[in-house]
Amino acid sequence: MAVYRYVGRDVLNRRRRGLVEADNIDTAREILLSRGVVVVEKLTEDRSLLKRGVDLPFLNRVTLRDLLIFTRQLYAMIHAGIPLVQALRIIKDQVTNKRLKQIIDDIATYIEEGGKFSTALSRYRDVFGDLYISMIRAAEEAGTLEETLRRLSDYLEKVEKLRGKVKSALFYPVFVLITATLIVTGIMIFVIPTFQQLYSDLGGTLPALTQLIIRISNWLRDYIGWFILAIAIIVILFIQFRRVSRKFKYVTDMALLKFPVFGDLVLKSSIANFSRTFSSMLASGINILEALKIASETANNEVIKEAIEKVREQVEKGVSFSLAMSRISIFPPMVVNMAAIGEQAGNLDEMMSKVADFYEEEVDRTVDALTSLIEPLMIVFIGSIIGIIIVALYLPIFKIGELIK
Repeated sequence: MAVYRYVGRDVLNRRRRGLVEADNIDTAREILLSRGVVVVEKLTEDRSLLKRGVDLPFLNRVTLRDLLIFTRQLYAMIHAGIPLVQALRIIKDQVTNKRLKQIIDDIATYIEEGGKFSTALSRYRDVFGDLYISMIRAAEEAGTLEETLRRLSDYLEKVEKLRGKVKSALFYPVFVLITATLIVTGIMIFVIPTFQQLYSDLGGTLPALTQLIIRISNWLRDYIGWFILAIAIIVILFIQFRRVSRKFKYVTDMALLKFPVFGDLVLKSSIANFSRTFSSMLASGINILEALKIASETANNEVIKEAIEKVREQVEKGVSFSLAMSRISIFPPMVVNMAAIGEQAGNLDEMMSKVADFYEEEVDRTVDALTSLIEPLMIVFIGSIIGIIIVALYLPIFKIGELIK
């Protein structure tokens, strides 16, 4: 995408100038027209790399943390009585993420020219998501922007905390396993050959365990490049299949849910995320069908996503929310019962919020239990592998007399 510098006039004949990002100059002109700006003086591509800096998308990706800080700051300023456009301009000057800075500037300009906040956000759906945009749209219609921003801030904070806990629980064993694999591979490739040369000079027949370790070492030295390439291809194919095939994604997500201990953690975090999302949207005035639709789209697990879609289909046919959930085995009885109580009492959003709180606490307890369990297991696992290698290397030394001819 190129960046174009423009000078034009708006619908009130006020002079406007700035930058617009587009694929080409015609698209840039259409974007400006949609904002009510007519180019009257110039529209040229801005090639000033010194001014714009080098664009590295992977470094300028807007993270959940960036979005949380932006929402918190915007809520604080709206709460303090600062007008929306002015608040956005102030936040823009404080943001370090280049892409988010440009997005905020574009949103402020769009609102300043008469556009709606939610419409401006919808131009960056990949950053804000359907949930964020829908809640802001509902807030504009109800006149509750300040309260919705506070609710969004709380929601994003809890989602970020939940994701962080799940990632830390999954990352730790993977990191330790990769580190151990690299260490063992280094020993097999660089250390074992030294002992192999020593034993070959001595002659004689080596113990079976030592011969096995030497064969593995030789195989790694000969085929390590192909082995790494094969792993890389498998990983790439796995990721691509998950992107293009919903059925494959469903099967792998189902396998993950059935995985001992970790599956339970993923299920609890998915239910907590769904309950929090659904509750936040209902509290913002979004109808239950729209809330279920967005909740399914924001689900990280394909099994949970399909379950929510089935619930929505039944609710659309007139079935109550709790009854629809009870017909799908993925939802625990406690969630169904809480939903039923919420429907009867007319406070479904509050009950689903309590469900989210409960499962977030369950995730905390599961992560703590996993951490305390994984640490000794990983130590025993790594120690066992290193121990086997050491025994295999030193076993011939105990029979040194038999080996020397």
